Order: sequence, then structure tokens, then C-alpha cells
Amino acid sequence: MLILPSTLKIYNASAGSGKTTFLVINYLYILLKSPYPDEYKRVLALTFTKKASEEMKNRILQCIKEFSNKKVKKEYCSLFNYITKNLSLTKDQLYQRSEKILFSILHDFYSFSRNISTIDKFTYNIIRSIFSEKEIHLEMDTDRFLFKIVENILYKLKNTEKWSNVLIQSSLEKLKKGKNWDLRKELFKIAHVMVEENNFFPIKKIKNFSLENFLQLKNILIKRTKEFEKKCKKKGEKFFQLLEKTSIQEHSFIHLDLPRFFLKFKNGNIFFNPFHERIEKNIQKGIFYSKSFSDLSQRILIEKNQKKIFLLYEKTKSIYKKNISNYLLDKLFLKNISLLSIIHEIEKEIHSIKNEKKIILNAELNKILYERIVEGTFPNIYEKIGIQYKHYFIDEFQDISFLQWQNIKILVENALSENGSAMIVGDPKQSIYRWRGGDSKQFINLIYSKSNHYKKDIKTIEKNFRSYEEIVKFNNLLYQSISKIFHSTIYQDIYTNYKQKIDKKKYGGYVEINFINDSKNYKEHIYSNIKNKIEKLLKQKYVLSDIAILVRNNEQGHFLSEKLVKDGIIVNTSVSLLIKNHLEIQIIINFFYIIAYPHFYQKRVLLIFLLLKKKFFRTKKNDHDFITKILFLPLDLFLKKILFKKNSLTLKKLYNKSIYNISEKIIEAFGLLNKRNSTYIYSFLDFVYRSIKRVGNSVIDFLDYWEFQKEKESIVISDHINAIRIMTIHKSKGLQFPVVLIPFTDWNIFSKEKEKVWINVNPHLYNGLTPIFLEKIEPYFKYIKHDKNIRNFYEDYLSNIKFDNINLLYVATTRSIEQLILFSKLGNDKSVSFYIKNFLCEKKMWNEKKFQYFFGKEKKNSSS
Repeated sequence: MLILPSTLKIYNASAGSGKTTFLVINYLYILLKSPYPDEYKRVLALTFTKKASEEMKNRILQCIKEFSNKKVKKEYCSLFNYITKNLSLTKDQLYQRSEKILFSILHDFYSFSRNISTIDKFTYNIIRSIFSEKEIHLEMDTDRFLFKIVENILYKLKNTEKWSNVLIQSSLEKLKKGKNWDLRKELFKIAHVMVEENNFFPIKKIKNFSLENFLQLKNILIKRTKEFEKKCKKKGEKFFQLLEKTSIQEHSFIHLDLPRFFLKFKNGNIFFNPFHERIEKNIQKGIFYSKSFSDLSQRILIEKNQKKIFLLYEKTKSIYKKNISNYLLDKLFLKNISLLSIIHEIEKEIHSIKNEKKIILNAELNKILYERIVEGTFPNIYEKIGIQYKHYFIDEFQDISFLQWQNIKILVENALSENGSAMIVGDPKQSIYRWRGGDSKQFINLIYSKSNHYKKDIKTIEKNFRSYEEIVKFNNLLYQSISKIFHSTIYQDIYTNYKQKIDKKKYGGYVEINFINDSKNYKEHIYSNIKNKIEKLLKQKYVLSDIAILVRNNEQGHFLSEKLVKDGIIVNTSVSLLIKNHLEIQIIINFFYIIAYPHFYQKRVLLIFLLLKKKFFRTKKNDHDFITKILFLPLDLFLKKILFKKNSLTLKKLYNKSIYNISEKIIEAFGLLNKRNSTYIYSFLDFVYRSIKRVGNSVIDFLDYWEFQKEKESIVISDHINAIRIMTIHKSKGLQFPVVLIPFTDWNIFSKEKEKVWINVNPHLYNGLTPIFLEKIEPYFKYIKHDKNIRNFYEDYLSNIKFDNINLLYVATTRSIEQLILFSKLGNDKSVSFYIKNFLCEKKMWNEKKFQYFFGKEKKNSSS
């Protein structure tokens, strides 16, 4: 179990296996083995979160403190004896060493604390050392920085003729396709793509591509796609010309397959694969009409022209298969090419503002360091670090990005080559951060690949110390069943070999699976079941803070939070109660909209409806007549009519006032503040105050900033109250709760709303460009069967997404200690619920008339 020199120790630590304790024991082993009390200065422990690093520090300090007492507390005795035995020390020797180490740490706590750090902080400290002669500041709020970039770019683009033409063209293309066009959002999206670590390598290749290069490429792609569309149309027309010339009627063909097929080509409906199994099978067998077809003259005409029709079909198929892959790539790339063409301009603006403000982005730390190490001058600081650290611990390795590992790997390999040590702990099944750079393939490659630089010792921590017996058994069987869905043998092995041992002290536990058989009122039924379950748990002597509800997304969390709060149940939620969802805040925002845009009549209508909902007034006539009468009045008169009070809130009173003052006047005029909503109102005013500091006092800029930030602004309740916790599965990682409820356990295993891809292409076909950016490849790529490169790319893409979504389920179902309750609806083979049902079928438990399944006894196990 303990580290041997010059060996990279790799530990596969499934959920609940006590990896923090495991890391602490091995850290203590290195400290206590050394004759030097300051050995901690030569040990670097890197974690993924600040919370994990703080927990590790506290545990190490507590152990050293206990070991330095001659009377070791009972809960530390087994660890004390274990280390004594493994180090071949007497108890007195271990006590003396602990005492000296504790004294050294307390006199140089900075070194101890700095050496147990998050990877991000470690990277930042290195970069600070590299730029020690310059004044730099770290910008943590990437969105705020990019918001400023977008504003500057918009101003420049609107005032530069060549760029204005690009924007107009892009706008027209979107509008032509019937899409909403919000230029700020589109620019913000492209700017985000540029700074995201996942896009580092393709963006490096693309950002030096000039506007002229992009315009040339755009013309090439348009010409190429039109040529292919023209060829397809020609084949479609040729078929119908043949029918007309030979007097063959469309209905004579079996199932009308051939006329429908060629009609798609004639009309240019070729984006989705027009070939299907039935038509291909019949054509190859020479079946053009059904056996029961009675029109003899038509049969003779078809047989006479059968060879011509067959050759036309084959030629059409040949042209389609030869060109469709590039055609799809061209068409999908053309959707974004106009905006991508300004990447070079955005890059210049990013560089300019960073230099002006003397900042570096938190999102760019790994990229900056990677470029220095791999592509530039090797930083002197690395030589110092190489000399300083001899032992490395890396936690949550499955969440480390490619660049992070490349930046750290040099140090690890150096330590191993000089008789040092390194330990890596992770679990590919808990890899759920691929969208922000986390790359489980690093961990998988370490496990499965060979290395010439160091020896590897790969082990699995098998016992689950968190969950009770029934939960461990359920998860073991469920994920062995689910493992069959993976085509990738590596992904399959990860779950097939998953089998945790049960902690002997934790017999019992309870698992319950509920299927809701009403798709119309599904959400309401879920809530009703959740509420009933909470009441039942409270009767079992659980308290609210014992219960966690894990959701797939914020929307589900908001829905449950608000329902529970309305029913008087205290909720503490990391998805929080978004202030944008509250009626009073919606009234304030809509009021700002009608001030900023007096002729935006849609917002006036919305404001009236919100005020009616608030019961601020009742109309003497019906609502429709009242709205019609006042809607198009001048703004001052409109305000008078909705306020029913003279001069209570006029434009004159709002003129030259700050946004904060205007907000206060709106709140006062409409009587929006009361005891029930004071938290939301004050949170909103706090947002207003912060926004003025960031974007100034312009109402239009304030509204733009609100649209960017409204999904983040929320009420946060203290952790120290007795409340049910509601959080996303992503936020729950690393946590544990006595009872876990998972509503909406039915997400699509192929869903990846934010997935954007880069695909390598032949540079000769793309004006020298190698990677191209595609925002959405579903459902187009699934129809391409004959192009090996695209098929492999697509299968790998789907495999990764499937792995992500099964990992999400795994993280969710392994958070509970005593009880795990799932709520779902029956879905097709794309839904996780299908695989839960499939598991029940394999266990021979499934019954079409049964909607609840359980394992173990429903009771409180612990005394706490």
C-alpha cells in the first residue's frame, strides 16, 4: 500500500473508497520516514478543488498533532500503530518525530500550506514567478472580460466598412434561415471558444487565418456545395424526364420508393441520407414493381427501361457517396464561417486589453505555462521546483486536463528519475468535466500504456467506506449491467471490472426505484412523489439536512426549489433560487426595458400582465380592452395609466438618475418590497450596484449585462441551517449525504447540448485550414456509413458522450450513505431509465404493471 521509490503509483479509487484518507496516510508515511522534520517542503500534493486541499491539510495536521501526544486518542491508534509497524519505528520514535514535524510546520506554515494546493493555484504561482518582473493581475471573471471584448469589437466592426459587410452578410444568412440573430451573443460565443482550454490547439492553427483567407475559403465552399447540389438536381430531373419520355407512371414503382428517392435529389433535399435499406435491396434484386401490380403495359415499360433506371440509380449513388462527406462538412462549417472570420480581430482585441490592464485570464493559465514549457524557453522556475520537490501526490486525476498533465508530467518524471516518488489517484467513472477540459483519457492511458521513463504500480482501492451494503450491491450490479452498452472495450472494462467490497460495519441500507407512468404531468408527479418521500423520511427520524436532491440541470433544481419553498419546506440549494424567476424582479427589468426602448410594445404588454399577476391593479374593463387603449400612448402617459396615480413615477423624475436610484423608485412606486421577498429585492439591488461598477450607468448596457448574468444571480442560503440540499450532480461530486433523492433519472445518454467539435480535414480542400469548427453534428453524421474517417470520428464522439452521461449517473447514485431513491419515467434506448429497466429485467424483477422496486429495508440506519 505504501510508496516505493522510483515507481509511479496509480490508484483506481471508486466512489466512497476513502481516497482522501488514503492520500493522507501516504503523505504521513513520507513525512515520518524522513529524518528531516521539514520533509513537507519536498512534498507537493495537488488537488482539484480548494475544499479538497483544505480537508487534506486539516487531516494531516490533526494526525501529526495527535501523534505528537504521548497519549494518542482511540480513533488515531490504529493509524499510529500501522505507521509505526511499516516504518519499523518504536512508538517513542514516532512520537518524537511527530513533535519535531509539528514544531517545524507551525514555524513555517506558509511552506506547508503552499505545498498542498489546487492545480490551478500551483500553476498560477509558477506563472507569477515567470512574470515576476512585470506587474500582472489575475482576472477570474472570464465572462466579464469577454463582455468588454465584445463591446469593443462591436464598436469597431460597426465603424469599419469591410467588417460591417461581414456582419451584414452573417446576419442575412441567419435571418434567411429563420433564426433569431443576437450579434452580441454570437460574438460572445466565438470569444468563449477562443479562450476555452479544450479549443487551444485548433484555435492556435486558425487564429492567424486572415479575413481574406476566410472569404476565399467561403467562396470555395459555396461554389463546391452548389456544384454538388446541381449534379444531384440534374440526376433527379433526368429520372422524371425518363418517366415522361417512356410513359412510365410514378405509382407503378413498388412503394413509390424510386420516385420519392429521385424527387429528393430534384428538390435538393439531400442533407439527410436519401438511401434506405428497402430501396437498395429491391434495386439490387431487380424488383421495381410488386408482384401484385396488375398493369401489364406498365410492367413491360419498366422492364424495357430497367437497365437505364438501374444505371441512373447507381450513378446517382456513386456521386452521392463520393461527395456527401465533404458536402456535409462544407455546409456545417459555412454556418459559422462569417463569425469565425473575425477571430483574428478578436485575438488582437484580447491581446490589447490584457496589455492595457496588465492582466492574465484564469482560463488561460494552463495554456500560458504549456507554451512556455513545450514551445518556448524552459522556465528557470521549473529547475528550482525540480530541485525542491521529491514526492508528488495528484488527486482526482480523471479531472485533469491534457495541458495540466503535460505541465506537471515533466516534474513527476524528473522526481522519479532521481529516486523520488509519485502517487496518482483517480476514477475514470467520475469523469464528468470533459466540457471544461477534464480528460479521463489521461488516466486511462496511464493505466493501459507502457512507459520507458518509470515503473508503474497500478492498484484498485476495493472497499466502499461510505455506503451501506444494499447501495453498494445495487451499484455493483447496475453498472456491470450497464457496461454492455459501450462499444469501446476500454470504457466497457472500466465498468465491467467495477465491484466494490462492503464495509463490515455498514450492513443494511435501502434503494428504491420509482417509475412515473404519466408523461403529461410528469414534473408535477415527480414533485408530489418527492414531497411524500420527504415527509416519510422525516417520520423515520431523519432531519432535512440529511436529505439531498440531485438534479441534472438548473432548471429542474429551480422547479423543485420553488415548489418546496411554497410548501413551507426549507431548502438550501447550489442551483439556488435565481432572482430572475421572481415576479418583482421581472417587473423591474421590464420597466427598464420600456425606458430604454419606448416603442418596444411587447415589453409594455408583458409589464401589464406582470402587474395584473401581482394584483397591483384590477382593470374596470376586460384586460384586452385596457391594454389596447393604453398600449400605444406616449411613454409618460402610459406610465400614468398603469400607476393610477398622478406624477408618482414620471420620466422627468427618472431623468439623470443612477440605475440604482431608478430601481429604488420602481420598487417604491409599485410597492414591490415586503418581508416575503426582501432577500430577492436586496440581492437585485446588490447586482445593480455591482453592474454600475462594471458597465457604467447606461440603462442599455445594464440590460445587456443583465441578460449575460441573469442565469448566475441567485440567493444562497447558509450551509449551517437545517434544510434540504438541492444541487446539480456536477456540484455533488466529492460529497456524501445520508439520503439521496434523484428525480428525473431519465436523461438522454447521447445528450450534450454544449458540445462543439473540431474535425481535422484535408488542408488542400479548405484553403490551408486543417481543423474546422462544427457547432452541431447531430443528426447529420449518423447517416454517413461509407466514409471511414467520419464514421470513426462520429463513433468516438458518441462513445465519449455516452461515457459522460453514464458517469453522471454513477456519480449521482454513489453519493448516498443510507438510502438512495430514484424517480424516472420509462424511455427508449437513449434514456438512462431504459438501462435501469434493463437491469431489473436481467434480475428477473421487471413487471409491466409494477412501478416501484426496492432493495433492503426502508429505515434509518445510523444513530446520528
